[in-house]
Amino acid sequence: MADLKNFKRWKVITLSFLGAVIFWFFSALGKEYSYRFRYPIEFVFDQDSLIAVKPLPKYVEIDVTGGGWDLFRETFWRGGDPVIFDLDDPAAIRYLTRPAILPILTDQLSQFRVNFLFTDTLYIAIDKRGFRWVDLKIDSIKIDLDKDYRIVSNIEIAPDTAVIYGPESYLDSLPGAYTVKIDVEELDRGFDRYVGLGLPEGFGIFSDPPTTNVKFEVERFETLEITIEIELLGFPLDSSVYVANPEVKVQFLIRESLKEEYRAEDFEVVVDFSMMSKSDSLAPAIIIFHPENALELEVIPDSLKIRYAE
Repeated sequence: MADLKNFKRWKVITLSFLGAVIFWFFSALGKEYSYRFRYPIEFVFDQDSLIAVKPLPKYVEIDVTGGGWDLFRETFWRGGDPVIFDLDDPAAIRYLTRPAILPILTDQLSQFRVNFLFTDTLYIAIDKRGFRWVDLKIDSIKIDLDKDYRIVSNIEIAPDTAVIYGPESYLDSLPGAYTVKIDVEELDRGFDRYVGLGLPEGFGIFSDPPTTNVKFEVERFETLEITIEIELLGFPLDSSVYVANPEVKVQFLIRESLKEEYRAEDFEVVVDFSMMSKSDSLAPAIIIFHPENALELEVIPDSLKIRYAE
């Protein structure tokens, strides 16, 4: 019996306390308060013809005075609609300063008295949408090939043109020929793939078509070396002037599939007496004939000493 009385006593006390708290809460919300918080904003513009090229501001920081209910709702539920910035010519505006921002806030936040705007400037980057035709090309020098491999065919790209869509400021920065990057490492076989144009992501930038087919062949090259005897041009017939060592080595690259047994007769290296340097009696060894498939030829040594008979 005593326990039941105690329970009823505590129940009365608890209900009385809750009633007092609720009364105080609602009474407090009926008063005015000042509060600093970030309020959402939204920029409205024709997104079919315009596009933001940088993220637009989403909030302004303000100090307001208002009723407790309104502040409570904004603080805990964010029930209010964002302040709308409807710009007359968005592509021509780069920023809004406090004198331009404050009247818009005051007009749309009628439930509050705006005391101070802490946000000094809203930076805006909105541009007109456009498009541009570009030629597509491949920079073969930047294709990462495996050691000793080289491109041995024309680089085919189809289609070789594309339309790029995006902000006019970006389109104006594009060159007439757009370079498509081949994203491979140490390539050692033929290439035949559809490749994206590698355009920046976001801000409405895209191309039509989105990809292009790139095709070319690669092959391994070998370095070969052959020793040959030089030919003398313009030297006296009496052998009073001669080359001390009439043999040179010729190094060259050759495609693996075209490799064959080369002979000294397939090359011709000459030393011209008229090209001798008077300061050191050296004359260059010049290749005047070689197989068509031999590349990057090098004569070792590249100059020979000319001597006079005693």
